[in-house]
Amino acid sequence: MTETKTPETTPSPKPLPKSQQVTVGKPENPTSQFTGMALDMSWKLAIVVLVPIIGGYEIDSHAGTTPVVTIIGFLLAMVGVGYVMWQTLQAANRANSPKQEKRP
Repeated sequence: MTETKTPETTPSPKPLPKSQQVTVGKPENPTSQFTGMALDMSWKLAIVVLVPIIGGYEIDSHAGTTPVVTIIGFLLAMVGVGYVMWQTLQAANRANSPKQEKRP
């Protein structure tokens, strides 16, 4: 039986087409950044608004009280909305956005 010698260097793979290459460190498209932030904010807002209001309503209906807990839930929801909006604004300010050239 004959022995075959393995090559000393391994062949490099074929390069990917430009459409399939991934670059690291390059800023995202501003439209995709905006879409991602809007979707992230929307599900957070849905949870922050629905949970306290529905929870307050359910507590009021089981306890047989006037809508005191529902109103408290609504107020908590408004505070939560402000916090989510503030968080999203801070994230948008930290995002890498393309710098615009100053015109004279």
